[in-house]
Amino acid sequence: MAATEHDAALGPEPGVPAYRDAVPGYEPAVSGFGTGQAPSGPGVPGSESGGDGSDAHDGYDGYDGYDDAAEPTPTRGGGRRAARSRTKRRRIPGWLEILGYVVISLTLTSIIKTFLIQMYYIPSPSMEPTTYKGDRVFVDKLSHWVGGAPARGQVIVFHDPHNWMLSTGGGSGGAFNLPDLLAAVGILPDQHDDLLIKRIIGVEGDTIECKSADGPLFRNGAALDESAYIMNGKTGRPCANGVYKVIVPPGNLWVLGDNRERSGDSSYNYLKKGGDAGFVPTKNVVGHVVGVVSWLRDDHPAGS
Repeated sequence: MAATEHDAALGPEPGVPAYRDAVPGYEPAVSGFGTGQAPSGPGVPGSESGGDGSDAHDGYDGYDGYDDAAEPTPTRGGGRRAARSRTKRRRIPGWLEILGYVVISLTLTSIIKTFLIQMYYIPSPSMEPTTYKGDRVFVDKLSHWVGGAPARGQVIVFHDPHNWMLSTGGGSGGAFNLPDLLAAVGILPDQHDDLLIKRIIGVEGDTIECKSADGPLFRNGAALDESAYIMNGKTGRPCANGVYKVIVPPGNLWVLGDNRERSGDSSYNYLKKGGDAGFVPTKNVVGHVVGVVSWLRDDHPAGS
């Protein structure tokens, strides 16, 4: 509060030092402390002092010392909380997030089983000892999709070409049910009745011949040694279904089961029906087997 003329006339209260004495080195012409003016004078950067004590304009024009109306310091954490509240996004409900993960997982599984690899269930003993009833096999589909031609010796899964399952006492399929739905998305192995598994013995142009029931089987005039994969090995019967001689037509395959005596394969259906009943169109091929899972079957020591 400014002093009145009466107070100024009286001077400072006895015992209280004058203002100039309370601040050591106080120089009104040098220091602007408490005057509301910027410092000036010799030695002050940016100051040009005139001979009459007036100051030249040097960027401090209007400077009024410390700002008494400075912004108040925000409370601890208040600024951060306010910022977070402004940028906070709406959280997705937990059930919707879980549903999204399930849909994405099923979509990826379906893509993999459709174009890459799929598991199938073996329902019969026709391919023993390569696979047994109850085994699961992994089938490579990618090679088929990119144009890979089926090769001799491959074990393939294919769609029934000429009602083979009906002629051998198999089922014709039924209504679409939950297991079919789970198999369709790749959770369960495919168990459709129109899918068969056999070994490729001849491709288009090959001549396949059985001269006696005990074998051996001939391909293009050369006897095949099939002891590595047929039932009973060297004592097995490669031509158990009978005597025949065929030439595989273009775009077709000749396939046989490794357990020749219990397989409704190309030789069985050809001898039973004649014509093209024993040939499998290459377009019916789903893929070739790349792995066998045996421990899931009931009669396996590791099975349930």
